[in-house]
Amino acid sequence: MGVAAAVVALRAHGLVSRVALAACGRLADLCKDEQNRQAAADTGALEAIMAALQAHPQDAGVQEFGCLALAKVCSGTDAAALVRKQRAADAGGIEVAVAAMQAHPQVAGVQRFGCLALVNNVCFSSDAAARARRQRAVIAGAIEAAVGAMQAHPGVAGVQRQ
Repeated sequence: MGVAAAVVALRAHGLVSRVALAACGRLADLCKDEQNRQAAADTGALEAIMAALQAHPQDAGVQEFGCLALAKVCSGTDAAALVRKQRAADAGGIEVAVAAMQAHPQVAGVQRFGCLALVNNVCFSSDAAARARRQRAVIAGAIEAAVGAMQAHPGVAGVQRQ
């Protein structure tokens, strides 16, 4: 399944948790490759990921892989990546990542990838838009969520690193 097919599946059947989980996982895997990130954004992946995260707040798997997919689509430092980061923030990406972390404090994967999503959406850039995203993250409770993740998972290197 390619990027477009994963987004189509997520949009059409994102209310089914196993489809949302599989599609987010596939998008995360595909968007490890830089050339797929913009294609994913262009086909509406960011908005579809947000919808899946919002539709399944109590499903730790969807939250984990949704946050990972969000992080992967937003990865990068070029101009296109900065636009994707802002687009994700505008779609509520900061708040959904914080909500995922708050809903699943004992799930290390949610904590790790929630932090990664916040880093990729908030911290990586120094332009005025990034400063505004950082302030938005503070208001959303991202600092408390990250500290809570580190405290809850002191022996999990992935959580500590993110």
